[in-house]
Amino acid sequence: MSSQARLKKQLQAIIDHAPNSLKAAVASEALDHDDIACFFSDLLQHGCQSGIIGSLIYYSDTHKFYDMYYYEIEEIRYDLEQSFGESLKPNGDLKNWFAWLGFEETARLLADELKIEY
Repeated sequence: MSSQARLKKQLQAIIDHAPNSLKAAVASEALDHDDIACFFSDLLQHGCQSGIIGSLIYYSDTHKFYDMYYYEIEEIRYDLEQSFGESLKPNGDLKNWFAWLGFEETARLLADELKIEY
């Protein structure tokens, strides 16, 4: 099985296991790209601000995303603050900032889990 086929299978399993989770949202986005490893690399190098995630460009979309995954994003915020030993300092629109943080951090953890280099 090719690495691309293996990644597709693993991502689909994540979606099937918890379809309404933030992790499933990231997995679903990754499956929409032809080269999954390249998607993760581009996202983790350039972030959501690059426009790579078409559904997270406009504030109306990032606000909806934030509201939908609020509890998971808050867990990520808490874990990062504990890890850094200080509070995060968001800039600009808070819901947008935290939506991007949640998506990017979930993608980073997922890339690590899938052993994708970035």
